[in-house]
Amino acid sequence: MRYFSAFTGIGGFDLATPSDWECVGHSEINKYANMVLKYRFPKVRNYGDIEKIKWEEIPDFDVLFGGTPCQDLSIAGNRAGLHGSRSRLFFEFIRALKEKKPKHFVWENVKGALSSNAGWDFARVLLEFSEAGYSVWWQVLNATDFGIPQHRERVFVLGTLGNEPPSKVFFEQKSNTTHNGIHQITKSQPQSRMIYGIDGIAPTLTQKTGGGHVPKISLVHNGVQWSRVYSTQGIAPTLHRHTGGWQVTKIAVPVLTPNRAIKKQNGRRFKNDGEPSFTITAHDTQGVYDGKYIRSLTPIECERLMGLPDNWTKYGINDNNEIVEISDTQRYNLIGNAVVPVIVKNIIEILEKQ
Repeated sequence: MRYFSAFTGIGGFDLATPSDWECVGHSEINKYANMVLKYRFPKVRNYGDIEKIKWEEIPDFDVLFGGTPCQDLSIAGNRAGLHGSRSRLFFEFIRALKEKKPKHFVWENVKGALSSNAGWDFARVLLEFSEAGYSVWWQVLNATDFGIPQHRERVFVLGTLGNEPPSKVFFEQKSNTTHNGIHQITKSQPQSRMIYGIDGIAPTLTQKTGGGHVPKISLVHNGVQWSRVYSTQGIAPTLHRHTGGWQVTKIAVPVLTPNRAIKKQNGRRFKNDGEPSFTITAHDTQGVYDGKYIRSLTPIECERLMGLPDNWTKYGINDNNEIVEISDTQRYNLIGNAVVPVIVKNIIEILEKQ
């Protein structure tokens, strides 16, 4: 089988394909994703911007893969819908189907695609696939149901050229599944990436707004929260005399949003042992609490939580054909935008039977 990977990212779809499948091309424009692709798939041509591709010049292929940009469909985005500046690229995916007519396609997007524009955007998606000549099956799939210790729901659409009804394919939704893998993923990682310890040590003090699982520092004195952070031992650099006596030493207390294990905040909470992680995002700032420390997830842990090979995003090849290391910031971005390969692998197994 031959395939083309549109909106390739770091090659999540490629990792899912059988070893005897041939990739005839990638389409990706992100600078750092392209560096990783060049390093991992040196023999595959990257055609770049999908809007500029002349499909008549692309070798024929049997399967088209693609996870079109989702920012305008995500509940975390501005919900601009299919005609938003990024999600409109969905219609380039349709153009590829109409011009190349591959036997199958697999399309992936965020669960928010179902509710965008009160559901009319997804209805348009299905209509466009139908008018391109495909019968389709779709389902929201959660990574936890495929052995991945991450709660990550994505909608997948599998299309087959022709008017024959697609096979009735439904993946079982597993409930009450225990995932011990999260512990295996984090236990071997260095503690040097600690953000906050219970002793107030804070190598990196960052605070972001907008909620989410962002480790934050609070200063607590007699139940009053202060806005300043002092030294790693919790000692104020200078003790000034104020009306009413000396200013007492304040201790930096680590808290994670929500700041107590028994508290919920905007539906977010501390995870219990054996539960999958929260969804990895492009700007992920989740922490891991081992009973003593709260620290950030490392890039390699995020890769493991996606089912990617260790250090898959660590290296790339730049424009000078030099092998370089990708920064952690960019690695988090690339990983958070990736597709979970094992889900695609299961879909391909079904596709090959049709």
